[in-house]
Amino acid sequence: MLSADRRGQLWLGSSDRVLPFTARAESIPTAVRLFFLLFVFTLPLDAAELSFVSNYLTVAKIFGLLFFASYVFHYCTLLSRRKSPFPPSAVWWFLGYVAIYGLHGLFMEELDRQFSQRLLTLIQLVVFLWFSSSLLQNERLTRDALLAYSLAALFVALTVLAGVSTVDLDVNAERLSALGEDPNNLAVVLAIGAVMLIGLRVGSNCRFPGSRVLLPSLLLPLLAAIVYTGSRTGLSTLIVGALSCLLLSRSRAKITAVALVIPTLFAVIYMAASNPVSAHRWNLTFEEGNLARRDKVVYSAIEMIAERPLFGWHPVMLWDELGRRTNTLWKIADAHNLYLHLLLEVGVVGAFPFFVGLWLCTRAAWKGRAGYLGSLPFALLLAILAGNIALTWLARKPMWFVLALCLAVGTRMAFSDSGEARLEAVKGSM
Repeated sequence: MLSADRRGQLWLGSSDRVLPFTARAESIPTAVRLFFLLFVFTLPLDAAELSFVSNYLTVAKIFGLLFFASYVFHYCTLLSRRKSPFPPSAVWWFLGYVAIYGLHGLFMEELDRQFSQRLLTLIQLVVFLWFSSSLLQNERLTRDALLAYSLAALFVALTVLAGVSTVDLDVNAERLSALGEDPNNLAVVLAIGAVMLIGLRVGSNCRFPGSRVLLPSLLLPLLAAIVYTGSRTGLSTLIVGALSCLLLSRSRAKITAVALVIPTLFAVIYMAASNPVSAHRWNLTFEEGNLARRDKVVYSAIEMIAERPLFGWHPVMLWDELGRRTNTLWKIADAHNLYLHLLLEVGVVGAFPFFVGLWLCTRAAWKGRAGYLGSLPFALLLAILAGNIALTWLARKPMWFVLALCLAVGTRMAFSDSGEARLEAVKGSM
């Protein structure tokens, strides 16, 4: 018979709660931790191609392969005694979408190279979601990963501000970008980094010497770079994420949230109004209703969905058809909306499992608001969902990183609640 203390230790583990194996810092191998952080650091740099090696090889892909290899070696091989955590239910739903996507290839006259590459990318992203959602249950690794992403976003922002950037001509204004990235995508990448810095200061226990001053000060270059891209989507994403951190912050963090978020919003709105490029684009929106032809794309997309609601227009083929209907110069067109894209691509049948997986991530983030990151995961998720109203980030790694973070905090809270309930049961039986 075990003593009550010993039974409590078995329930509670190394910390004072029942936690998954990977939630304990000592259980994560050094190589896995290192390559994961390096991979997260490269997420904002995903568009930077290593042209001297391959036109399709990026820094993010290199460290992604190293991370996958180290994780599989330590958790999924016979050489290791460690066991890989079982995939969360959301992962299975996303895999359901990927399976339906793959089945659409059977109805194509010949397999398109773009279709095959996209299918492989989707499989990799779902596996990344699985692996990351287990690792991010560790507090220290999670904070390090959020800081790594934020610092990489800061580096990209400084690149834009320093003028080492490409120039995108838009109507009568020059929009700045960097690393060959589209200005809208770049702005959302930077907005996610800004929301992370706000959330780390407001909703988490991230404390290190000078953090009270350092974290807010890092916001300024990010805000300026977002404005210089002229992206309305990036600015809207930032506002949604920042307001979510403010409105959903815990009571003891309300003062900090107000003191940080309100000045941030005033600063970015002032910079946007003062910047000729950004002000011009917002004036087009409010005065002329100019949405860069997105309204026409949306109308055409809705018509196409109504024509083929169940199974959609098939992957890749939808871009050609949408381009034909909208008369774009490039003969292909993106829906510029994740939700419309899914319905166009695989119809209601294929989009349903994806939306269920998205709902499970949302529920996990909502439950995780009482956890160690506070409202940050839910705020990041809302920001991503808002950004995808004007973008299609289905194959973008930062979105899947945010989804993994949501699943991680939800899983950790579920284990914590289970541990506390079991401890009470043990005490009651003594």
